[in-house]
Amino acid sequence: MKTLKLKIALLFCLVSMICTGQKCKNSKRTFKRAKKHLIEDKIIKATKFRVLFSKFSKIATVNFVKSDKGYYLSLMFGREFGARVDIMDDNPLVVQFINDSIMTIYPDRSTPGKFTLPITTEVNKPFYKVDREQLELFASQPIHYVKIYFTSDKVSEKNRGLDDSGTFFDFEILSERFQSNLIDAANCMLQL
Repeated sequence: MKTLKLKIALLFCLVSMICTGQKCKNSKRTFKRAKKHLIEDKIIKATKFRVLFSKFSKIATVNFVKSDKGYYLSLMFGREFGARVDIMDDNPLVVQFINDSIMTIYPDRSTPGKFTLPITTEVNKPFYKVDREQLELFASQPIHYVKIYFTSDKVSEKNRGLDDSGTFFDFEILSERFQSNLIDAANCMLQL
């Protein structure tokens, strides 16, 4: 009888750890990256990178960061064979969720694009400010569509969109796995 109770208790602990996200741990890589960008903040937690989309020559990974000054969505956006683009502090990231709600967030500061090795790869690494309510939306809804606004006059018209808010790259996220990739990470942040 004791063995059965012990097994049930262990099973309950395991299930509660999985359901409540106790498995959430800081990622050393994203923690260091956050410390490098958010110099004046004390970093409390940084989740692992999750793929947001991967289409042809473009990929975006994101993670969440909590500091003593608030929450951030950190974006790493890479493009092959592209002209350099800058993401300025007035260039929003627009996220549309499966339930059709739309969120617009802004970078904490301007971040110029950089070329990496090989020289044909261009990378942007902005940190977008998010509040707890926005984090709760990321934790509860899969993502359907994103628009990454940027500043550049070197990107051809056929490779970009243009509207009243500016110039953007847009991506429809069709993979159910990628759509739900941020739910666990956002829930992990909300536990703090």
